[in-house]
Amino acid sequence: MLTRDFLRSTPLFAALGDADADALVSLGREEVYKKGQAIFRERELSGKLYLVVAGVVEISKTSPGTERPASLARLERGDILGEVSAFDGAPRTATASAAVTPETRVAAWDMEDFHAFLSARPAVASDILRRLVKTLGERLRRTSEAVQVLIRALGH
Repeated sequence: MLTRDFLRSTPLFAALGDADADALVSLGREEVYKKGQAIFRERELSGKLYLVVAGVVEISKTSPGTERPASLARLERGDILGEVSAFDGAPRTATASAAVTPETRVAAWDMEDFHAFLSARPAVASDILRRLVKTLGERLRRTSEAVQVLIRALGH
């Protein structure tokens, strides 16, 4: 269940005060997905930001030349997803699906509501965006390391 305490247990929203956490909880909606069910699909238009509440989300991308998806990452409780497309408005770059557990629960925010929340709270927005950039940087580093391993494995 999406609660103030859960939000503040996540890296992205750890610094929220009571009133701000309660406001963000009120804007969010919990969604439930069965194992294998897509939360969003590659190339879909965005409009929501997600946070894993319970379960596991697998991020996958269709491999060039095939229709077979390649697993890129697994996200768990407290991880944010859909953030890139949610903020830049471009189509989703990968598919996110419920995985491993029979049921996965995510909190979802409509980006218009999320932007309004941030606009009304500049200090909170600065902190959330700083934490989001840190998360994106960590993910980019992991991806770069994986690409280096792949290039070495291919003998280049």
